Amino acid sequence: MNTMSTDTVPVAKEPETSTEKNALLIGGGYFSLAFAVFQISGPLWPPHVIKYFGGPWQLSQTRPVVFALLCIVIAVIVAIFGLYALSGAGKIRRLPLLRTVNTATTTIYLLRGLLLIPQIPFVIKYSGVMRYALFSAIALGVGLVHLGGLIKLYKQDRS
Repeated sequence: MNTMSTDTVPVAKEPETSTEKNALLIGGGYFSLAFAVFQISGPLWPPHVIKYFGGPWQLSQTRPVVFALLCIVIAVIVAIFGLYALSGAGKIRRLPLLRTVNTATTTIYLLRGLLLIPQIPFVIKYSGVMRYALFSAIALGVGLVHLGGLIKLYKQDRS
């Protein structure tokens, strides 16, 4: 008679990978993917909306195909940023040049966000340009989120 029950058999737990549970990169990745969807919709916007967001509204009127291609290229680049962040967070398979691309992504968001500093005097003087400072603040916030996730990624890769 076999007295060994199946519920007492030890189950080997898979070891954590070095990129698991990086909530900051998950958040940054999802932001980038959402922004890519927003960007790809650009050719459908009326000129006043494109102008509001600081886009080349004249190009959308004079060369709509070029404008659409520009929106697609930007959307693809930002989607790649998102996929690399999710890869760094362990949500998808590890992509090549993971730390390099995530470092570049973080740098781009932070540099875009740092435009907030020279914009502040203009926002104080001309309240109608507040949205540009807001866009910079969002980019700075996303850059800081990526930076936190990137630091965690580097620490995990060393251990």
